[in-house]
Amino acid sequence: MKKFWRVALHEYGRHVLQKRFIFALLSVPFFLGMIILLVVVMVYLESDPTPVGYIDASGLLASPVPGPEPEEPDRPIPLLAFTSETEAESALKAKEIQAYFVLPEDYLESGQARLVYVKQPNDPVYDQFFGFLAANLLRDQPTAIRERILGGNEIIVRAPETNRQSSEKDWFNVLIPFMAGIVFFMAMSTTSGYLLQAVVEEKENRTMEVVITSVSPGQFMAGKVVGDIAVGLTQLVVWTLFIWLALVVGSRYVEWVRNIHFSSEMVLLAVLVMVPAFVMVSALMAAVGATVTQASEGQQVMGFFTLIMWTPYMLMITLMEHPNSPLSIGLSLFPITAPLAMLMRAGFTVIPTWQVITSVSLLVLAAGGSLWVAGRAFRLGMLRYGQRLRWKEVFSR
Repeated sequence: MKKFWRVALHEYGRHVLQKRFIFALLSVPFFLGMIILLVVVMVYLESDPTPVGYIDASGLLASPVPGPEPEEPDRPIPLLAFTSETEAESALKAKEIQAYFVLPEDYLESGQARLVYVKQPNDPVYDQFFGFLAANLLRDQPTAIRERILGGNEIIVRAPETNRQSSEKDWFNVLIPFMAGIVFFMAMSTTSGYLLQAVVEEKENRTMEVVITSVSPGQFMAGKVVGDIAVGLTQLVVWTLFIWLALVVGSRYVEWVRNIHFSSEMVLLAVLVMVPAFVMVSALMAAVGATVTQASEGQQVMGFFTLIMWTPYMLMITLMEHPNSPLSIGLSLFPITAPLAMLMRAGFTVIPTWQVITSVSLLVLAAGGSLWVAGRAFRLGMLRYGQRLRWKEVFSR
């Protein structure tokens, strides 16, 4: 057992302390941060702070009250009152305002307003001016009624089988399982790639011939698998911490970020499918590494596995529109596609308990079988320098 942990710690330190691992570890949060920053900058630039004018012939805005504050990252747009359209037109030509609204005398009866501009303004102009109008239309109402109407309506959909619910304000929660699947796929692909390369390299430079004189093949292979799984879990933990930090900071400035929440059922499902899937894929890649003679051959086989694992995302539209179809259920039960399919379906439907239990059970069995195959392939192929081990030999001897 002591030798097993030595192998696992060596395999873990071998990858974690490498510059390429640190670069890969930090590159994902960096690029995600850059994308978020780019989106915020684009929204910020879209919100033109140039004032907007208005001419009120209806008397509604004779003594106006301010409208609600815009949500971040939109900037507040000053609203300037003009006594005549001629005055507003002159300000528009002088670029002192970007547009102006005209409220006719019968505005309170017709609800019709006119907008004059040279270049069509962006959405924040409409949102802030209409919020300004609504606040003045409701200023004589009780505070509770005014805040309720200005806050808008919210349709909440609840699943009868569970306490799960969804609404427009927490739309991002639907994407959380989808994004979790992508992060899991990236970590698993990186980890299995490390293990595949390590096994092939040790065969090529004949390090394996020396190592097996002091440790059994089973302990050696198990230690390598556990070490590489720890590498993958390190990636997931670090990325999760970055995401958590981004949500904490973002919730201070962006309204919809405050509505993001992680349900305990979703977290439990992710753990149940990810752990055995990690073991299964890592063991399969170790088995591939024990059967091939060059790293390039192993990369080709790994590409085939990756393609199969990515199938749920290639059928994303079908799974989103029909999450309980036979195809969706089949992908959820097939061990190689189950992790991504289960996480994707979880964002759009309530997965029956029997399907979760069946899927996890099959994943555990597949993980155990993969470990057995990896150990057998390693024992048969560890001393075959320059010779390929056929899969027929692995299962027949």
